[in-house]
Amino acid sequence: MENPNYYAVIPAKVRYDDRLRANEKLLYGEIVALSNKDGKCWASNSYFAKIYKVGTSTISTWINNLANKGYIVLTYVYREDTKEIEKREITLIEVSANIDRGI
Repeated sequence: MENPNYYAVIPAKVRYDDRLRANEKLLYGEIVALSNKDGKCWASNSYFAKIYKVGTSTISTWINNLANKGYIVLTYVYREDTKEIEKREITLIEVSANIDRGI
């Protein structure tokens, strides 16, 4: 798999959040980069798992933690007349840039 060629800025509030694992912070950056086009990220857990060389259940844990901590919102699109998920939409919650950074 070819690595994507783009960059992301991870806000200080996310970088210094002790409640997040290091790889969750990296995943947040990946979601930011993938959201740059239309403000939403549609990548699957399988996509992220291939990039980070972990299982899809690990990605699911990371994504749910980002959602539970208030950094992303997950929205699901279901197949018509079913409860089967067709795709997931990840939307970033704007993070306040006002943080005491010191000198």
